[in-house]
Amino acid sequence: MIKTTSYKLKYFFGLTTLLFLPVFVFAQSTSDSTKTFTLSNPLKVDSVAGLVQSFVEIFSYVVIIIAVLALIWVGFQYIVSRGDVTKMKDLKNWLWWIVVGVAVVIGARVIIEVVINTLSLSGTVDPKTINSVRSAIGK
Repeated sequence: MIKTTSYKLKYFFGLTTLLFLPVFVFAQSTSDSTKTFTLSNPLKVDSVAGLVQSFVEIFSYVVIIIAVLALIWVGFQYIVSRGDVTKMKDLKNWLWWIVVGVAVVIGARVIIEVVINTLSLSGTVDPKTINSVRSAIGK
């Protein structure tokens, strides 16, 4: 019982030290207070809309790559099944859900474009906002 408690205490103090280490490092005083540094944005977007569009774009590419690999696998399994009715029925279901998944992902991208175009044509949204969204999504 004592060993498990000391084992837990070691991890607790170790994690606490790691969490507060930046506080101790940045607590150093400097005589020159004019030294500044700037943080650069690691993302290439400046708005939430651009971030969502980037996420949807990356997600759609990953899903399409997985769908192509799944189609190759289903085709290979279809050949290997050699006319087995139960396997062929299962593979048809796989094929159907692969097509549905790709349609949903492509539909998400289309919906984003439709919303942007609708807002730009309605005239109720500032054109500067629409242009900033379009520049964020790379259009």
